[in-house]
Amino acid sequence: MGDRFKIGVGVSHRVLQQPEDAALIRQQFQILTPENCMKPQSVHPAEDAWNFEAADRFVEFARANKLEVVGHCLVWAKDDRTDEWMMQENRKPVSRVTLLRRIESHIHTVVDRYADAATEWDVVNEALGDGGAGLLRDSVYSRTTGIDFIVTAFKAARAKDPDALLIYNDYNGHKPGKREKLIELLTQLKQKGAPVGAYGMQGHFELGDDSIPQLRETFDELRKLGIKVVVSELDIDVVTRSGWWADNGKHRDELAKYDPYKDGLPAAVQQKQIDQYVKLFKLFDEYSDLIERVSFWNLHDGQSWLNYFPWNRVNYPLLFDRNRRPKPAFDAVHATLRTPRSVHAPVERRDRNSRVAHQQLIAKTKQGKIDIYFEGDSITRRWGATDYPKLLAHWEKHFHGWNAANFGWGGDTTHNILWRLQNGELDGVSPKIIVLQAGSNNLPWRGPADAVAVEDVVVGIEAIIATFQKEAPDAAIVLTALFPRPQNKALAPTIERINDQLVSLADAKKIRFLNIKEQLTDENGDFLPGFSGDGLHLEEKGYDAWAAALTPIFTELLGPRAEHDRAPPPTGDPSATRR
Repeated sequence: MGDRFKIGVGVSHRVLQQPEDAALIRQQFQILTPENCMKPQSVHPAEDAWNFEAADRFVEFARANKLEVVGHCLVWAKDDRTDEWMMQENRKPVSRVTLLRRIESHIHTVVDRYADAATEWDVVNEALGDGGAGLLRDSVYSRTTGIDFIVTAFKAARAKDPDALLIYNDYNGHKPGKREKLIELLTQLKQKGAPVGAYGMQGHFELGDDSIPQLRETFDELRKLGIKVVVSELDIDVVTRSGWWADNGKHRDELAKYDPYKDGLPAAVQQKQIDQYVKLFKLFDEYSDLIERVSFWNLHDGQSWLNYFPWNRVNYPLLFDRNRRPKPAFDAVHATLRTPRSVHAPVERRDRNSRVAHQQLIAKTKQGKIDIYFEGDSITRRWGATDYPKLLAHWEKHFHGWNAANFGWGGDTTHNILWRLQNGELDGVSPKIIVLQAGSNNLPWRGPADAVAVEDVVVGIEAIIATFQKEAPDAAIVLTALFPRPQNKALAPTIERINDQLVSLADAKKIRFLNIKEQLTDENGDFLPGFSGDGLHLEEKGYDAWAAALTPIFTELLGPRAEHDRAPPPTGDPSATRR
C-alpha cells in the first residue's frame, strides 16, 4: 500500500520472535517502530549503565529483512517516564547544565548505535501541555531548561545522523487548543535552529469522532511551516475511552465492567469503522505530498494496547484480526490507496474563436526568438495582447529586450492549456524561462469550491509542468501562485490551499514559486485601488507588481535586457479584428 507514503507498524520486540507475526510484517510493512525497547528507561537504566539487548534484536530483525526503523524515542518528556538518575544530581534536583549534558550523551550513544538502520527518529515525545496554562507539560525537562531541552535533543540527534527525518511526536495536536501550542512550539524550535523535520501525529482515534476538518486545518498550518507529517500511531478504538476521563472520572467503576463486543463486533459497528478508516486515508492521500509515513500501533487486534487501556475490554482497532487475517477495513483502505490518482485530461476548446486563436499562437513558434514563454489564461493573455493596447505598451516597457512571448488565452482551464501545449504551441520553442499563471478558470464564478476543485487545479498544474519539462527540459519555470479573486471571496480559503500545495512543486532552482498576493491586496483580501477593475483581472498597477517580482528573476537568469528584441509579434482576440 505504500506508494504514496511509507506504511509502518509499531510492535514489541517480542512480536518479532513469533514466526506468523514476522511473516505478516515482512509482507505488509516497510518501516518498524519499536514499541518500548528503545525508550530511555529500557536502554539506559543508570547514567553509567546500558541495556541494548532487546533493541539490538529489534534492529537486527529490520536489517535482516531490509526494513527501515523509526528510532522511538530519544526523550519522553514526562516525569513518570524518566528515571530518577536523570532527574537527580547529588540528591538534589538536577541542574540545567547537567540535564542538557545527559540528554546529549544519551542521544549521541543511541543514535550512533542505530543510525545505519533508522531513517526516522522520534526525538522528543509528548512535551506539550494538555491544559490551558503553559506551552509545555510540567516535567523535570521543562522546569529545568524550558524549551532548550528540545532544541538540544534535536541538535544532538542531527549531529550523529545527518540524513534521518527528525520528528517531534505528540497526541491530539489536531485539536484546536493543542494545535495552537503545537504550531507555537514548532515555530519556536525552527527559530532556535532545531532541525525538526516532521510532526509525529499519534492518530489514536475513536469511532465516530469527526477529526477530518481539524486534521485538514492542522496539515495546512504545518505545510506553511515547512514541517512534514508522520502518522505515528494509528488505530480506531471501537469501545470508546473518552468517558473514562469525563466528569472527573466518576464513570470509571461502571466502565471497568463495560465489554460490549467480547463475543464479536456487530456488522454495523464494523462498517462505521471501515467508513472512518476510508475517510482518513482519503485525507492522507490528499496530503500525500506532506505525509511521509502512516504507522499502525500494534500489528493486529489481539495485540492492541486498546484491549487494556484504560480498562480491560475486547477491542478491534486495527486492520488485521486476532488470527492475523486482513479485515474488511484492510480491503477498503487497500482499495483507496490503489485507486489511481486523477489523470488530467487535455480538453480542446471547439469554438471558432478559440481555434483561430490557437492557430495564431502556433504561428508564433515559427517567428522570431523566444527566451521567455508566458503561459496561462486571460490574466496572462491581456498582458501583451493587441486588443489591450495599454497593457501591450506596459508589457513592452517591462520586457523589451528579453525576447518574451505571450501564449495566454482567455477562459482556459488547466485542461485547455494542457491540450494547447500538447497540440503545437511548444513546437519549435526552446525557451530559457517559462512563466505559468493558471488555474483560476477551474474554480467557480460564484460560491465556494470543494476538495475536488483543489485537486483539479494542483494536478492540472503538475501535468502542465511535466509537459514543459518534457518539451523544454533546460528551461527554468516560474510558477506563479493563483491570484486572489475578490469577485468571489468564498474562494479565498480554496486559493490559499491551492497555493500551499503549489509551494511543494518548487525546488527554488529549476522551478521557482512566486506569490505576490501581499503586493496585490489589502488586509481584507481586496485588490488595492487601481489594481483590478472586476476583482479577477489585473489592471496596469497589478501588472506593475507582477513585473517587479519577475524582473529580478529574469535578470539573474538572462542578464540585462538587450537593446533589440527578437520576440514574435503579439497576437490578440481574433473576434476583435473580424468584421
